[in-house]
Amino acid sequence: MKKLLIFLVLLSFFGCSDMLKNKQTLGNFNCPRIFFSTEDRVFIDTVANGNSIDDVSLKAKLNNFAIVEKCHQKDGIAIIPLDILIITQPMDKFENSDISIPLYAVLLDQNNEVLETQYFMILGSIKKNFENNAFTETDITDRLKIITENLDTSQIVIGFMIDDKKRLLLN
Repeated sequence: MKKLLIFLVLLSFFGCSDMLKNKQTLGNFNCPRIFFSTEDRVFIDTVANGNSIDDVSLKAKLNNFAIVEKCHQKDGIAIIPLDILIITQPMDKFENSDISIPLYAVLLDQNNEVLETQYFMILGSIKKNFENNAFTETDITDRLKIITENLDTSQIVIGFMIDDKKRLLLN
C-alpha cells in the first residue's frame, strides 16, 4: 500500500514538473493598422462562370472590421484576431443560400514592403424571406486569425480574391 502511495505521489510530481517546463508565455504585440483594398473591396459571383453582367448572382462588399481580442505574441509568433463584416446582396439569379467568399490578407512592414500573404475562405448563408420566397441582403461576420512569424508587421490589407473575368464585370 505504501509503495502504491509513493508511486502516485512521484507520478504526480513528475507530471506537474513537465507541465511547468512547457508553460508558454504570452507577450503584448501592437496590433497593425488594418485597411481594405480599394481594388478588391467588392466581390461578385456569377451563375455557371458567366461573363455577362446579367449572370451576376451575388454582390458582396467589405464593410467594417474590429479587433475585439488583443493582438498577442507567443513564442515568436504574432496572433492577430480580426473580426470582419461583409454585406452580401443576392441578385435575381441567386439560388443557393450557402456561400463561400475567398479573401486575402497582405502583411506589410513600415516601408510598405510585402512580408507575406495569407488566404482565407469565409463561409456563410444568405437569409431568405419566406413570405415572398426571395433571398435578402445579409450581414456576414467572421473572424480571421492571422498568425505570422513576421513580428515587424505594421499594416494589413484585406481584399477579396477575384479572377480577371469578374474584375472586368466590376469595372
